Amino acid sequence: MGASAWSRKVPYRTDVAAALRLAREDAYREGDFARDEPNLRARRMSEQEYVDAEIAAMRAVLVDVFGEDKAGDPNDEMARASWHAAQIDVVGPDTLLASQPFSGTHSVIDMTGVAERPEGGSVAPLPDEELDRWFGTRRPDAAAVERALGEGLSGFARWQGAYVVAYAGDRPDEIYFFGFSGD
Repeated sequence: MGASAWSRKVPYRTDVAAALRLAREDAYREGDFARDEPNLRARRMSEQEYVDAEIAAMRAVLVDVFGEDKAGDPNDEMARASWHAAQIDVVGPDTLLASQPFSGTHSVIDMTGVAERPEGGSVAPLPDEELDRWFGTRRPDAAAVERALGEGLSGFARWQGAYVVAYAGDRPDEIYFFGFSGD
């Protein structure tokens, strides 16, 4: 599928981590995410049965592509992780993300923390020089942020997010989270 750009706004809160939790909960409640089909086969099998079946299937592909002598033995880590993920009952943003460890949700739900600088799985403030470049101010209003998002303002690298506080006059009004995630 490839990664997806996403954005989500919430009313301003001084606690950015609490605002991020609200954004994630809103996205989950509104269905604003990508969801993998549940792996019912893994749910019906024991962990070892599933892992054995997956390893046999991977090995068959490797033999087909590389031949018996060069195929090697596949690692079982991904199969085990897939089995464990399939056992999760999805009841909120955290369990949804845990149930899709390889694909993510293509949404703000993929961001689980707030950081000072860009890092995987977290949102960080858009740097001052980027605020100046995109908005000509460090206190953009909501219309300016919406316009910038439409013109290509994005988070940092894949699996990272950013945030900007939008102002109404002199007071903080909303927080916009945005990024690029999912596989």
